[in-house]
Amino acid sequence: MRKPYMMARALRNTTAVLRIAFGILLAMFGAACSDGNPSAARQLPRVAMEMLVDESRALSFENVRFGPASARFAPLAGNRINLGFTRKAAWLRLTIESATDRRVLLALSPNFVDEVDVYVLKSGHTGDDRGVTHFAMGDHRPLRDDALSGLDHVVPLHLTAHEATQVLVRVAAVNSALNLAATLYSPSEHTFRTTVSALASGAWFGGMAVLLIIQLVFFYFDRKPYFILLAFSTFVAMLVYMGTLGLSRLFLFPEGGVGNDLFTAGTSWFGLAASAVAVASILELPQRAPWLNRIFLGGAVIGVMGVVFAFAGANLMFADITSITIMVLATLAAVQGIRTVSRDESGSGLRASAFCVLWIGLAATIAQRTGVGPLPNWMAASYGVSCIIQTILLTGALGVRLRAAEAANRVMREEALLAAQTAEKRANQLVDEKTRELATAKQVAEEALRAELASQQEQVRFMEVISHQYRTPLAAIRSHVDNIGLSLPPNDEANRRRIERVRSGIAKLVEVLEVNLSRSRLQGPFFRPERRLLSPAAVVSSAAARARDLLQSPIVTEIDPEAEEARALADAGMLELAIINLLENGVKYSRSSGREPVSLRCRVDGPSVVIIVEDRGIGIPAGEIDIILRQFVRGSNVQAIEGTGTGLSLVSRIVAAHEGKVEIESEEGRGTVVRIILPLVAADQLSGAGR
Repeated sequence: MRKPYMMARALRNTTAVLRIAFGILLAMFGAACSDGNPSAARQLPRVAMEMLVDESRALSFENVRFGPASARFAPLAGNRINLGFTRKAAWLRLTIESATDRRVLLALSPNFVDEVDVYVLKSGHTGDDRGVTHFAMGDHRPLRDDALSGLDHVVPLHLTAHEATQVLVRVAAVNSALNLAATLYSPSEHTFRTTVSALASGAWFGGMAVLLIIQLVFFYFDRKPYFILLAFSTFVAMLVYMGTLGLSRLFLFPEGGVGNDLFTAGTSWFGLAASAVAVASILELPQRAPWLNRIFLGGAVIGVMGVVFAFAGANLMFADITSITIMVLATLAAVQGIRTVSRDESGSGLRASAFCVLWIGLAATIAQRTGVGPLPNWMAASYGVSCIIQTILLTGALGVRLRAAEAANRVMREEALLAAQTAEKRANQLVDEKTRELATAKQVAEEALRAELASQQEQVRFMEVISHQYRTPLAAIRSHVDNIGLSLPPNDEANRRRIERVRSGIAKLVEVLEVNLSRSRLQGPFFRPERRLLSPAAVVSSAAARARDLLQSPIVTEIDPEAEEARALADAGMLELAIINLLENGVKYSRSSGREPVSLRCRVDGPSVVIIVEDRGIGIPAGEIDIILRQFVRGSNVQAIEGTGTGLSLVSRIVAAHEGKVEIESEEGRGTVVRIILPLVAADQLSGAGR
């Protein structure tokens, strides 16, 4: 933001220089407008001017000079006419008397009047047979090679002492305002005026160009829309004044035609549209005064319509509302600018002054151009003067606003830095506090973990003690039961059945002890599979046998011949326990539904062995299949059935340790299918795996 600040300071310096230079040139231009130096003015011959309005536009030179129309001329108090936007023509009759023989220049301005015909009459003149020299001028005609035409139409006159020289001038407008000023100058004075006028015009365009560049630089550093809109409006104002000063006639359309009319009218209307949009943005009307913003957008639409009318050759039809629209928008802008002046808003005073200055300049120019009162011709330059002053003030206002924004940003950065430093200190304090809390929590967790590991070890030792303590008496009981069975008579079936039930009960009790001991050994740090090359089919058969003793339930087993030959790297005990867990779940949930038995299948599927446990139990709800393998998670439909939710999670852990996967398909009320899929050892790897 340092560069925008520097640009704002540069803008202030540039503005001061432009004001001084423009003031000097304006003074020079004013001196020129007052007929140059006083001594030269006293030496100029006297000019009497009369006017005849030709409403029909049909009067010819002969009618005006020799016909009845010659008696209808009315004297003028000054040296100019201004009929505003009209389709009428006007004739001027100038009578010039000089006390000495001399050469003077008759300047007719502005140069963009559509048709200007000058007839110089003098006794003994070397023109046509009637002593008339005709100059055809106006921006609808080519510039003459034999005239001193430029920003003014200039006609050379040779005056004879004590003889009246008469000049008839016909002026007509086709698509623009009709106003004309006729002034006599000495050749040296005309050179002086032309030089001063060129300097003033150059200063004006140079100043506007500098302001345009500054506005574009502002937009480069701060992409606010009003910067680019003001730059665009400044550029269009330069085009408008290029037509108003007659530069477009001189440089763009020297061959005449309607091109200069279209350029002047089109840029004026387009300037109205561009200025309306720019003012609305600069005054922030969409946010502050939406109703006023709609009026300015309507003015922009009128400007675009004016461009269309101008290019359609109907500028005079639409031009009547030009002055009204421009003055209404300028008045509203000035009032809104004054209303929004605030000490809290940087540049608001400059902004209000800019719109007030523009209003004064527009009022003066429009009054002069539309023929309101006897206003001098130089007042037509009021718009140009007010335009550059307004542009300077607006650019300065936006520069002040930019500088204020930079200062506000600097304060915000300092506050943000202070807040960040405070937040950093607080964050460091919180980090220290949380670090101490985490250290304490870590210590508590480590103690809890040690306690948990100790508890698991105690549980394993307890199960080992229980298994050992129960296994010896159970073996003694079984031995005595077998002896009793041997002593029974062959035909004592009732007692033999009782002895068989005792044997089944003893086998179930032993299996329960063994299974629970295996489960307890797979908790925590004891979960360490010892993988060896084995036959999955053998593990499946062993698990089925143990499950029958444990669950006292029929289990249908089916092992494919290919599975008998297959080999895998696995921990036989852990894999067997996983299968028993699945069979236990299948039997438990099948009994609750009254549908048994449970089936256990083993088959080979490509490079994998698939162990399938299928039941026709109560099933798993569809929305819970994805979470059922988590620890301590049970289906919502098994709350009435005893269980802990650890069986399937243990199966999942065992299969994952063997680089396999578990798949579950289930339909609530119809049963569940669980597949354990384990990788097989390829045939060419069997020898290496065996070693």
